[in-house]
Amino acid sequence: MGLRRLLATTDFSARSELAVKRAALLCGQFAAELQLLHIVDDDQPTDVVEQETGQATSLLQAMAAKVPNESGKEPISIVKAGDPFQEIVQVATDNDADLIAMGSHRRRILRDVFVGTTIERVMRTGHHPVLMVNTEPKGPYRRVVVATDMSEASANALSTARSLGLFDGAYVSLVHAFEPLAKGMMIYANVEREKIEEHVAHEASETRRKLADFVDQLQLGDLRYDLRLAEGPTFRTIKEFVEKEQPDLLVIGTRGLTGVKRILLGSVADAVLRGIECDILAVPPTGEPT
Repeated sequence: MGLRRLLATTDFSARSELAVKRAALLCGQFAAELQLLHIVDDDQPTDVVEQETGQATSLLQAMAAKVPNESGKEPISIVKAGDPFQEIVQVATDNDADLIAMGSHRRRILRDVFVGTTIERVMRTGHHPVLMVNTEPKGPYRRVVVATDMSEASANALSTARSLGLFDGAYVSLVHAFEPLAKGMMIYANVEREKIEEHVAHEASETRRKLADFVDQLQLGDLRYDLRLAEGPTFRTIKEFVEKEQPDLLVIGTRGLTGVKRILLGSVADAVLRGIECDILAVPPTGEPT
């Protein structure tokens, strides 16, 4: 399908400027339409909202005029008043955006625990893939890592990234973390080291076979990729791999949990958003909120 329409949000911060730059680069790469969105907080006196809306409109139009127009399509400027995450999701839906680009969130630990950041709430409540831009764009994505647990969510994430064209010209590593369930019990029971190693090797072989079968079913065609299997907790494995390989982009799928349950339980995706510094594409389940 390819990327046709990209919604980039901005609060005029340096963080969101990176997202606008990456969005412009992607739109130029795929001749896609770029939409720039700013949200004015409407929980203020009416005259303040009107004043800020006017100022934001001028700033956004000036920003649009400076965006490199490599796609041949003029950027569209949109200013809305309301709750940021609700308006972002609504505008993306109304305008049929294929992708939402956002700057990385400020890491306010206590606030994040209780209410989550705007970017995470957009990921939870919408059904659009969200690109969190953490780094200064230097060109198309050339080295991509896909975190997979062989679930429908990770299959959807991989397929979505590919259909958007984010793998074009890139080399992709599919990373899977596994933890042999019986290893801890065997250690606790003082089982011989050689037997434990045999068990882990067998588990790794079986997991690699399942991973290969999982990937074969995705019919990736001529995509350049390799499979990486690592023993250990999922987030730690992903983080260590990213730090070692230094990819341009990490792709993850998100789950279908919502509300307080999602906030209190947390997830690998939550940890990734907070703890990994490369650009991250988070893909929710198709057609339903995350």
